[in-house]
Amino acid sequence: ISNGKKKQWYPACVIKFKTEKNNHLLLLHFEDEHEQWYTVDSNIVDTDADAIEAGFESSFDNGKVKFKVTAVPREGEGIVFSYGDADHDYDVEDGVAFPPIPPASPESRLPQLVYSKNSLKLWHMQDRRFKRPLADLRLNFVCDGMNDALKQACMDLFCKLCADALAETCYLASVCELGSSLYSNDTGFSIRVNGFDDKVMLLAKEVLDVVMSFRGRDGHTCLPSTIKDSRFDACLEVLRRNYSNSGMDASSFVTGLRLLCLKPSTKSSFSKLKALEGISSDKFVECMNQVLQKISVEAYYHGNVCREDADKAAQMISEALTIHHRGLPKKKMPSKLIIKAKDAVDHHLITSPTVDPTDNNTSVEVYFQIGKDDLTNRVLVDLLEHVLDEPFYNELRTKEQFGYEVSCGARWTFGVLGMSFKVTTSCKTADEASARVDRFLGEFRAQLESMSDESFMEHLVSLAKEKLEMFDSMEDECGSYWSEICEGRFDFEGHRKEVQCLKTITKESLLAAYDDWLHPICHKGKPKKRRRVVFHVIGKGTIGRPTVDDPSEIGEHVDGLVRDFHNSVKGETWGKISF
Repeated sequence: ISNGKKKQWYPACVIKFKTEKNNHLLLLHFEDEHEQWYTVDSNIVDTDADAIEAGFESSFDNGKVKFKVTAVPREGEGIVFSYGDADHDYDVEDGVAFPPIPPASPESRLPQLVYSKNSLKLWHMQDRRFKRPLADLRLNFVCDGMNDALKQACMDLFCKLCADALAETCYLASVCELGSSLYSNDTGFSIRVNGFDDKVMLLAKEVLDVVMSFRGRDGHTCLPSTIKDSRFDACLEVLRRNYSNSGMDASSFVTGLRLLCLKPSTKSSFSKLKALEGISSDKFVECMNQVLQKISVEAYYHGNVCREDADKAAQMISEALTIHHRGLPKKKMPSKLIIKAKDAVDHHLITSPTVDPTDNNTSVEVYFQIGKDDLTNRVLVDLLEHVLDEPFYNELRTKEQFGYEVSCGARWTFGVLGMSFKVTTSCKTADEASARVDRFLGEFRAQLESMSDESFMEHLVSLAKEKLEMFDSMEDECGSYWSEICEGRFDFEGHRKEVQCLKTITKESLLAAYDDWLHPICHKGKPKKRRRVVFHVIGKGTIGRPTVDDPSEIGEHVDGLVRDFHNSVKGETWGKISF
């Protein structure tokens, strides 16, 4: 079908047939649920039905549209979409043939940058799949100088104050099925407004008016009129309690500990709680004046909204930034750096007691750092997770009852690939758990090497089908595209490229990646170098639990562990990662 100056193949299936004015017409149904009638060219009207089989080629509409038959339904079979290696969908379901890879979407069916001016960028995509009267507006604000615990803590408090001031408005909006959220991050804060498309911008303007009331107030030390003075102490107390209760669960705490060690820009809840000691509303306002002085905004407008609606949204956001707006230059944007783990035989061990002194659970996470993101390695890591997940769980959880939480998974952290293995237990020590993970990796290599071609193909097909699954809702679709925008990858069809790459993966290449990244023994039979970091969070009464006299000092202990880890690698990072 013509797409601009080029022609492109699109998968479709025949769902209806009719004769009209001596013309034979077919109704084609496309994957995006679009349907269109085409006139069958005269040269194939009298073709024997038996000749219409996979591989048959001809045209519609007097040669304007070409087609080729990729599959013919079996007797009694329904709609068939097959444009890959399989003769029939049953082959894909049985895991003996690779699933079909859809053609690339035209640019008009992907997010488009429609506004870029004065540090404000707005992306837009009109929904053509779900056809519901809904819209979703997402904004990410990157602020200047978000590099210390006080500013990050003040940003958390800022979001709580704004959410508190908007509570009544947002409740009334929720009655009309309009939703909103406001949350902070390491570099600033994000806003989401969603609901019926004709009212979304009204609620968005209310939210932005409150948020932006903090800007352009240099020299002022009092809170803006949108925030009640009496609510400052209440919101501050809620935030302090949140910080104090952070990490009470051993499993979530060990994951948070890993992220603190890998992301030097992230400050712990303990350090932010300490930074808020003695803070007053005057000092808070002074800090926010500095943070909000220069900002950069990335926005995405998705749903039942056209280009004209997107232009109006860009205009509204631009006006909401106030006349005092000063953009944050690209060179001043904070870099998302990741610490580079040492490539060594001996791993770096980070051990902390549980935050809750009465918690008997011990949680262990063994993290393997792989390197900068690239398509092939990303696909290999996903495939390793797919291959390892069930045997790892079956061996440690089902058979040995090693712990009540056993899992492994791929990790993508600011553009750096990795893999982690987690065990949470109340019956084993941390050393036993981490040693069992390494023993499993050593033993599993033989199973991977002896895996049959049929089993390997089943893993490939299963993973490809997962990656090619269509979005369940407009919210899922919007969230996927928004994450690409926030991460700066803008690879809106990454899943399709990953499946194309997955098709080229062999068992030998997977085994080579396993040997290189995970296997503890080199080909000479000696311990091998790996970028491996082990995190232990040890519960009450378990061997190896660090002694911390006062439970309130655990925060300082954790911050000290993070500093020691950064010093041990001399602060070396993977540098700025571009996509």
